[in-house]
Amino acid sequence: MKKLLASILAVMLVMAMTSCSGGNSGASGGDQAAQQNTDDKSIVVYFSCTGNTKAVAEEIAAQTGSDLQEIVPEEPYTEEDLNYNDDSCRANVEMNDPESRPAISNTIENLSDYDTIYIGYPIWWGSLPRIMNTFFDTYDFSGKTIVPFCTSGSSSISQSVSVIKEAEPEAQIKEGLQVSSAGADDSSDEVSRWIEEIK
Repeated sequence: MKKLLASILAVMLVMAMTSCSGGNSGASGGDQAAQQNTDDKSIVVYFSCTGNTKAVAEEIAAQTGSDLQEIVPEEPYTEEDLNYNDDSCRANVEMNDPESRPAISNTIENLSDYDTIYIGYPIWWGSLPRIMNTFFDTYDFSGKTIVPFCTSGSSSISQSVSVIKEAEPEAQIKEGLQVSSAGADDSSDEVSRWIEEIK
């Protein structure tokens, strides 16, 4: 009887140890997944003339823990340059020329080191400002995850995302965020919801 009881206890002990081992293995896998997520390196890169896109970029960087870098035009845009009611203003002239590539004065250091790149810009004429074409022509985003965001008075982000997809066919493009120019300074909740949606 004692031998039988001892045998039953031994079997139960082995089963318990096996169960614990399986649980630990699962925890280890979860830890590894968490580590992989932590290792994902991200940066927010943005172009902003009036400060609206800059405000949203700073909010995204703060909420995601990303690095932050501005795209700086070699020739800064003035208020007159952005007067869309004037057909001869700089912005209109550039947007009327598909080949226009305004120069960028700075370099985004070590962009190739980043896995996820949040890219922000204002919407001009329903699409990307031409300086963003310069940006996409300059850097290789193959294998990267691009997360676009924009500020806009009314136009949708959709056309600009199509341009990005055409320019960077080897990148993964996630769902973009469009923030009203009027609400750019108070975009915390909107950014937070969006970040949760694209995880």
